[in-house]
Parts: sequence; C-alpha cells; structure tokens
Amino acid sequence: MKIRFVILGLLISLSVSAQDKLSLDGDWSFKVDPYKKGEAQQWYHSKTNYENWDSMKVPGNWDLYNEYSEYAGDAWYSRTFKSGANWDGKQVRLIFESVYNDCQVWVNGTKVGENHIGFLEFGFDISNLIQAGTNRITLKVNNLFKRGAIWNWGGIRRPVWLEITDPVRLEYQHIMAIPNLKNKSASIQVKVVASNSSPNEASVACELAIRKDGKLLVQKKLSAKIPANTKEHIIEFPIKLSKSKTKFWHFDYPELYECSIDLIRDAKKVHQIHDRFGIRKIEIAGNKLLLNGEEIRPVGFNLVPEDRVTGNTLPFERIKEDVDMLKELGVNFCRISHLPLPKEYLDYLDEKGLMTFEEVALWGKDKWVDPKHPMPKEWLSRMIQEKYNHPSVVGWSVGNEIGYLNANPKVMEYVKAAIEMSKKLDPNRLAVYVSHSANNQKIDPVEFSDLIMLNSYGNWGKAAQKAWEKHKKPIFMCEYGGVLNHEDPNLANIDAAKMLNQMRNKEYLLGASLWTFNDYRSFWHGGKGWATPVSQNRCWGIVNTFRQKKRAYADFKNEYAPVKGMEISKINEGAIAVSIEPRDKLDIPANILKGYSVVSSIANANFEFSKLGSVQLKNILPGDNRFTVEISGKTKDASAIKIQLLDPQNYVVLEKIKYLSVPNQAKISFTNTAQNGVRILFDKVQGAEEYFVSYTNGDKVFYSDTTINQFVTITDKKIKRNIDWEYRVIALNGKGASKASEKVVLKKDEDELPPVIWDVKRDDTDVVIGFTSSPYDYLYEVEYGNQSGVYHKMVSFKTKGVARIPDICHDEPLYLRLRLRKQWGFASEWTQEIKVD
Repeated sequence: MKIRFVILGLLISLSVSAQDKLSLDGDWSFKVDPYKKGEAQQWYHSKTNYENWDSMKVPGNWDLYNEYSEYAGDAWYSRTFKSGANWDGKQVRLIFESVYNDCQVWVNGTKVGENHIGFLEFGFDISNLIQAGTNRITLKVNNLFKRGAIWNWGGIRRPVWLEITDPVRLEYQHIMAIPNLKNKSASIQVKVVASNSSPNEASVACELAIRKDGKLLVQKKLSAKIPANTKEHIIEFPIKLSKSKTKFWHFDYPELYECSIDLIRDAKKVHQIHDRFGIRKIEIAGNKLLLNGEEIRPVGFNLVPEDRVTGNTLPFERIKEDVDMLKELGVNFCRISHLPLPKEYLDYLDEKGLMTFEEVALWGKDKWVDPKHPMPKEWLSRMIQEKYNHPSVVGWSVGNEIGYLNANPKVMEYVKAAIEMSKKLDPNRLAVYVSHSANNQKIDPVEFSDLIMLNSYGNWGKAAQKAWEKHKKPIFMCEYGGVLNHEDPNLANIDAAKMLNQMRNKEYLLGASLWTFNDYRSFWHGGKGWATPVSQNRCWGIVNTFRQKKRAYADFKNEYAPVKGMEISKINEGAIAVSIEPRDKLDIPANILKGYSVVSSIANANFEFSKLGSVQLKNILPGDNRFTVEISGKTKDASAIKIQLLDPQNYVVLEKIKYLSVPNQAKISFTNTAQNGVRILFDKVQGAEEYFVSYTNGDKVFYSDTTINQFVTITDKKIKRNIDWEYRVIALNGKGASKASEKVVLKKDEDELPPVIWDVKRDDTDVVIGFTSSPYDYLYEVEYGNQSGVYHKMVSFKTKGVARIPDICHDEPLYLRLRLRKQWGFASEWTQEIKVD
C-alpha cells in the first residue's frame, strides 16, 4: 500500500521549459544520521537548529568527502528558498532529477512524498504548502540500496529545481517516429499529455512545430477542453514527413529533429515543452541485426557512470569526455550501463550516434524477480516514460544475470511479464533481459527476449555456441571479460584479439561489448583475479578512474576499428600510399562505411605534427578487397608520418604512426630512494611511445621493463643499500631508442617509498588527489601552500585511493606533496611537488 501511494504521488516532468524555473542547486545543510534519530527528533521541523550542520554541495555525493567517504545509511539535507510575488494562482512543483537512492521529502514541515528509485526523475506538487517569504525543504536520504560490485554513491546527485507554471500545463510528449524504408519517408505520431489542476474546465490550443537544423518543417494546431482536476489529458498529432524532409538517424549520421509544443490559454502561451527525436528502425531479422534495414555487426563497452572526482553526479564534462572516447574507440552499440542514464547523457548519445539499452537494475538472486512485485514495474514504466524520445535508446532491459531458476524460481514469469509490459508501453524498441545462464540451461528466460544478451567471462566462443545450440536465437555478447587487469596503466594488459577472435565468424553472434570501459569505485572482495585493490578502484577498465589510457586502450582501438588494417605501404618525397583492409563479412565489427576519410600528417624535428593531406574514401562494405589510396604532400625531413582514419563526425577511429627518427632525450625530474626500491620520475618527451631506465654499477648495466607511465620503480635485489648506482632514462619509439638522459647517482637507504600520485584535479573549492594504496598503509598526509617549497598547511586522512583537500582558494596556484605512514608508524619520503593551477 505504501509503494502504491508513492507511485501515484510521483510527477514526472520531461524536457520542460517552464514559465518560471528556480534552481535549488548549491550548498545545502547536511547531517548524517547513523542512529536514525532524525525523524523522531523531527529534523524536518522549522524549530531544528541547522547552524551546527555541515554543508554539502548539490548536486553531489557525500562519499566524495574524506569525512563521509564510506558512510552508508541515513543522511539529511535541508535548505530554504523564497517564494515569488507572482506565484499566486500558479502551480509550484519541486523536481529532483535524481536522489540516491531512497528519500523522503518535507516542505515547511509537511511530508510531501518519497521516492525509492535513485536513477530517475521525480517531483511533487507543493503549491498548497508555499508560504509567503521563506520556505524550507528537507530530505532524508538513504544509500544502502546497491546491486553488484558498484559503489552506492549517496546524496542528491543531480540538479534540483522548482517549476512555477499555470495550473493548466503540459506533462510530456511521446514521439513515435516510424520510417518507411522503401520510399524513405516517415510517419510521426506525437502524443501530448496535458493536465489541469484547477477546479474549472480549461479551453486551450496546442501548437506543434517540428524543426530540423533550425528550419521549420511541420506546424499544426489543435483545440481541446481539459476537464477540471485532470492529471492526464491526451492530445494526438498524426504527421507524415515526405522523402525530402526525412533523414534517418544512424550511428555515423545521427540526424535529429526537434518537436516543440506550445500550450495556449486565453490567447497567451502558458507553457512549452520541447524534445529532440530521431527517425530510425532497429530490428532483428533472422540472425541479423538491422538498423534502417542495413545489417550491422557492432562493438561497444559497458561503463560505470562515475569517477572518483565527481562521484556519480555526472557533470557534462564527464559525460562528454567518456562518450567522445567511446566514439574514438569505434563504439556504436552496447548496453552502456546497468544503471539508467540521465537525460543529459542520453542527449549526447543522441547527438553522437551511440545506441544503448536502458535497464531495470535487478541483479543475481533478487527478491524483485517476481511478476507481482511492484518495484520493477514502477521502474520500467517510469524509465520508458522518461526516456521514450531518445533515438539512442534502442531497447529496454528488464534485468541482469537473474536467469538461474534455482536462484530466482519466478524468473520465467517475471521476464515474460516484464517484456510484455515493455512491448505494450513501447512496441518499437527491442525488449531483452541480460543472461549469464542461457549457455547452461535449456529452460531460460531468453525464450521471451528479442535476442540473447549474453554475459561471459571466459571461453567466450564456446559460451556463445552453447547458448545458440540451446535456444537458436541471435546473440549479442553484452558483457565479456576475463579477470581484473591493473589500476597501473602500464601493467594493464588485456588480450583483446584473443577474446574477439573466439567470437568472430559466427553468423549468430552479432557483436560484443567489453566489461568495462573505465575503472570504478568498489569494495567488492571477490576471489583470485576478482578482488578489488585496496585503493577501491575496481580495475576492469581500459582507462583508469581518472580516464588515463592503459596499455589495453590501444589494443581495443585496433580490434574495434571499422577496418581490419591500415598501414603506410609506400613513402615518396611527394606522396604516401596508404593500404586499407576492410573487415570480413562476419567480422566483429563489420559495418558499411560511408563518408570515411584518411588524413595524413608529418612531424618536424620536435615531433610536432602538421596536416599533409587527406582523401575521401569510397563506400566500404564488409568483405571488400584490400585497396590503396595515395595522399599527396612533401614528406622530406619528416621525423614521423601519421595516418588517421576519420569517421563522418571526424572522430579518429584508427591511427598509425611511422617513426623516421628516434625520440628526443628525456630528463629526470625527481627521485625517491628507500629500503625496498628506487623511483625515477621523468618528463615525457614528444615522439616517445615508451620509456625504460638503465642502472649501472661499475661495468654492470641493467635495464628496467618498459613503461608508458612517467615513472619507473626499480626493486632489483641486486641493488644494495648505501652503494652508489647510476640511473638514466631512455625514450623509445618504432624507430629505436633516444640518447640516454643525464645520469643521477642514488643510494638505497632505510626510508619508505611514498605513494604514486596518479592525478590531481581541481574544482571550484577543492583539490582531489588520486594515489596508490597498499594494505600496509596506515594513513596519508598532504602538505600544501601557495608558494613552491613553502607548505603552511597539512591534512591527514585514511581514505584509500583518492582524497579531497577542501576549501582551497581558486585564485592562487597550489603546491602540494604527499606521503604515507605505514601501519608500523614510520613515514615515507615525500612525493614530488605538484603544482595545481
């Protein structure tokens, strides 16, 4: 009964351009409540003293701060706002884009409702609670809900605002765009839902306008009478788009339209909504995946939408960087995340052409796997309503790895009912569940799924073959992987070719998506190969949590490239020849390439590249023969020649460099000596792909392993304490080794090595440091100041992997260094000094 009340109390507001919108982002009063005293003591009441509460940024996560980095449980937020003089007679809604995960909301001491899905928007009509002058909003938030190994970031994680509108307003529009693939036209059905919270019937006009690239294509107007106290009044616009006005949405050509709706009352525009949409058709035909009738065999990554600097608040800078990197990796189709993504994320996927599934986050043995449980139904219906207009969303997933009958006895009934519900709410998208059991059991819920979305962490080809033999349905390898790699980018190797080659050349295996793109925060213990490091950075990714590229990144860029191979086959003084080998018909990936180009560049003596020339490629089909193109331009005296394959959006989806000169000389910048090793830090140089260190004692010369990092740690037991050794850094590229750096002479001593600093980031008020952690670390200390070498402040903390220095003046540079104290009490040496502008 309680959950039913919550569902009815939720007001979803989609893409609203309100008559008035008041942001409630900023600093809120904040207090944790580990002993659950808040409700009993009425912390939501106006008599509460908030002066001794902490301050917390909204949007944000409390787990980003050292003091609350591992807090799980109840926490309270509160803030005030002032009502406007023109709010009389208006409807005032309080909208939360996302609060993780469970929350209750009070306004001026009165409870207005609650929400229990931390990834979807919700809101409440608070018109009757608004007071003249100052008003107070209070939330109790709980972050205990979690699924799998993903961190349960707590807090008001996305923006909050008030919408002040006429009592008669627009709720949302659903745009069903159906292409006619034969004559290249489209049918568009726009369903507009309006409401009327006033006690009187309202006569209105609804004006629709569809635009593309700013040009008006369609304009229509309908009149309607909306009864008093009506929550949903439907107005429908049937539209036909001619061939001349129709452009299909495709991952290489993500054509977008905008549909705006104006609500006119008493000759005044009282409300407007607008949404973008695309015209595309996704379907399964036998063993083929078709986009607009064209067979595709796509590749992708799963990602965990977070980092250690911004948590899972997902500012647009994080969204943009991740999606742009995915596009440069050739990604076009995947279930990006277990977790529903915010509108801003899906908007950017729409713009860039990346297809995904949105998912109800059921996982493993789960009590929600029950056709009678209300929560998955609420999640699915709200998710579809909120994300309906995004062309990037090509399907809905009703759960992940829930298929074993002994773990979830009602899973067959649940998946059948959930997929039927999905099809009823949205008949034009795929409906699936993600399976790790279809290869092991004949009776499996994939029976009801449009295709088999399969997860496998070993024997990928055999797993797919077994699933096919048991169920005779096409397969997308939704998650594939092996064991964790490494949080050190230099040590993170994944055999991409080995995995993909097992999956290639199978007609029924349509594509694959790696787990994962990025490392993410976790405390998941796991067995051998699956245990999260002490830093809490769970290292599945091909980039780390700071988005630094690991060794595996380049391997996947090559294996995911839209062509099988590209190389410089000939160099003349006035031109270069580039040989390109297309993908095979049953390769992964294997797609028709239209509008791709090759760009060449040459480097000067300092390895600074300038464009040489470019050539537009013919359409390339899977199975085509190898071909060669010639690009004119003078190559004399070049230190390197670079060729890049560009997609139609100018993403570099494959890059090859032929070095004609060795790198420039490197320079050692800092050193640490300790009882268990020596660390050499150096400045990276242009033209280098890797580095190594030579170390000598007398006539004995030894070499470290190569690295892509900016440091080398040498733990060779041949190096004894208090004996001089000489160290030099050498840079490498495809042509050979550089001249060695100037030597440094060092002695191992009784000290401890400090942590490695991976990255330092700055936001408006704080500085975030990412560093290595070991099980033997007790705590960490940072010294900092506003002048180099002058440190007037120190902060200590036990947070592993990442820590935050608060209240840093943004107008001055900051200089800092880090050390650790071991569990036996001794302090390490200090790291190098880092300047943060």
